[in-house]
Amino acid sequence: MDVKKITSLIIEPTNTCNLRCTFCFVTDGMTRDGGFMDFNIFKKIIDDCTDLEHLCMHNWGEPLLHKDIFRMIKYAKNKGVNYVVMNTNGTLLTDKMINRIVNSKLDIIRFSIDGSAETFKRVRGVELENIEKNIKKLKIIKEKKRPELKMGVVFTVEEDTEGDAEEYINHWEKIVDHVRLQPKLITSPRTEVCPEPFGKDYGKLVVLWDGRVIPCCVDYNANLMIGNIQNDTIPNLWKSEKLNILREQHLKGEFPDTCANCNECESNKADKRFFVNALTK
Repeated sequence: MDVKKITSLIIEPTNTCNLRCTFCFVTDGMTRDGGFMDFNIFKKIIDDCTDLEHLCMHNWGEPLLHKDIFRMIKYAKNKGVNYVVMNTNGTLLTDKMINRIVNSKLDIIRFSIDGSAETFKRVRGVELENIEKNIKKLKIIKEKKRPELKMGVVFTVEEDTEGDAEEYINHWEKIVDHVRLQPKLITSPRTEVCPEPFGKDYGKLVVLWDGRVIPCCVDYNANLMIGNIQNDTIPNLWKSEKLNILREQHLKGEFPDTCANCNECESNKADKRFFVNALTK
């Protein structure tokens, strides 16, 4: 199968989190062990990927919990990765953390903010007020010191939060550079074939905190593991027989159980457009 070279990676610094959000598989559903990626594993990943353009420093879990997160970002940027983005729940924004973010080489920081303050409290279990205050503080400081750092918010929309969308957009577009609404990924049985299975046309893989490599972030329990970076390389795994079999299955509409109710394939191109366009506005 003809596939594009690997250009994008999602790296999971940790799958642990300080929140227990009602919709998240870290709260309910994830059975794999929790942990933090060793810096040497991270270095090997970056060293193996000489053509890497985009790096997402988050998967499941809260990346700011990792003690080496800014060291990782610095290493990736110094190795020539064009764009590094990180999602965070925003709860760890202290004055010290804000300064570390601004002084880092991070290109985009996105905050997971779901709906109104009432909705946020219900699904995430914490108050939004202080988080929003710190996001605004980050904006003020970064505008003075590093205006090229882009800020965004992400709202995972569910049936009972759709009514928050319009007010959400109107509120947050005055504060951050980009507002993104995304559907809940696991929905209902899919009926269409995947147009670009597992990064065939745009080049993306996921590396979990322990080095295991999976084809998609939705595979939260690593049921579709294609290898481990500790005894292989990303370029090899990208063109592996195991991954090509999965791609061919998707093109035929033969979905493994992990993929049966997922809409991620239909949103991935939009994800990358958001990622790139966020840097050009």
